[in-house]
Amino acid sequence: MGQSANFPTPTRQNAIQFGEVVLTNAKIVSRSECFNGTVQIVDGMIADISTGMTTASGALDIDGDHLLPGLIDVHTDHFEKQILPRAGVTWDPLAAAVAHDIQLCAAGTTTVFDSLIVGAMGNPERRRLLPIMLEGLGEARRHRLLRADHLLHLRCDAREPKLVDLFLAHADHPELRFVTIMDDSPRRDPNRFRYLERRKNTPEVEIEAAITAVASTADCTEDNRRRLVAHCRARGLPFASHDDTTAAQIAEAVTYGLAISEFPITLEAAKAARAAGMTIIVGGPNLVVGRSHIGNVSVRELAQNGLIDIISSDYIPASILRAIWHLAGQSDGPTLAEAVALGSLRPAEAFGLTDRGEIATGKRADLVRVADRAGPIVRAVWTAGRQVL
Repeated sequence: MGQSANFPTPTRQNAIQFGEVVLTNAKIVSRSECFNGTVQIVDGMIADISTGMTTASGALDIDGDHLLPGLIDVHTDHFEKQILPRAGVTWDPLAAAVAHDIQLCAAGTTTVFDSLIVGAMGNPERRRLLPIMLEGLGEARRHRLLRADHLLHLRCDAREPKLVDLFLAHADHPELRFVTIMDDSPRRDPNRFRYLERRKNTPEVEIEAAITAVASTADCTEDNRRRLVAHCRARGLPFASHDDTTAAQIAEAVTYGLAISEFPITLEAAKAARAAGMTIIVGGPNLVVGRSHIGNVSVRELAQNGLIDIISSDYIPASILRAIWHLAGQSDGPTLAEAVALGSLRPAEAFGLTDRGEIATGKRADLVRVADRAGPIVRAVWTAGRQVL
């Protein structure tokens, strides 16, 4: 499953709800099965799991709904949509952070890696957002307004000449858990560069000029990648390649020590990542819709080939749960327990979050009540035993 890290358990910004909570008449989804039972929570931790229904006074009847472990979303751009709802409009950072958190919670996510970009060549608006977004999250945390645990995922644009300095300004952030190295330069893949620029309606003459220019200009991407990897290693941070297209790009990533392939965009790249023992992260929206919105490989095809390790929400918070239900609903697909693990246990294992990710005694009581009404509907959420929805 690729690399993992052992970090201190994230500090809850909300106090744990001490005392006892009992949830009964639930379809409990464990790491290996789904069964009717009861969960006892004591001081924010799962103290006991039993089959059958209890008649104990004060127990909350789940009415036969599913009880899932809280989802762990390792890549979401959703916060960016809240703080930059329209081009040229920057929303209040605190309000944006709270709105972002509420939507994640309503989607069943109890731990999120907020995916913020470091450098964004060709997009000045995005380049300035990082400190603003961190300010909003920090203020929301200080005021104890966040329901989910918010960790940090930095997405680093390798084309940025000052990338390493920009990264180092946040490299020791206490919530940083994950770094992705992105490279959409024409040097790396001219054909993909053409495709992406044509989607932006960039004139052909400008596209070809940009491709020609890279041959005569200094390339900072290789040096940035090498230096970022060194800084991540020194801090024990997991790091990933991004939007891999070919087996050759996977091979290059392996030479740098990258053990995670985030969003491979062709079947060739995904197969090469699996052969290299890399952890493969995919986006839920692609799987739910059945295709990529920009013509990349369908995640459903990757699923059929056993090329998925972790499902992230990418840009739609509710997509993880929907993707899980889709996979479990296929006659030749995984069981519900196996599908749920792709959004909970597997990311917990990959990123060293050993206290969560499954419904088991001794684990944190991060739980989601889900009703099946022609699809999954979140009805209640608990984080560390505290009901937040």
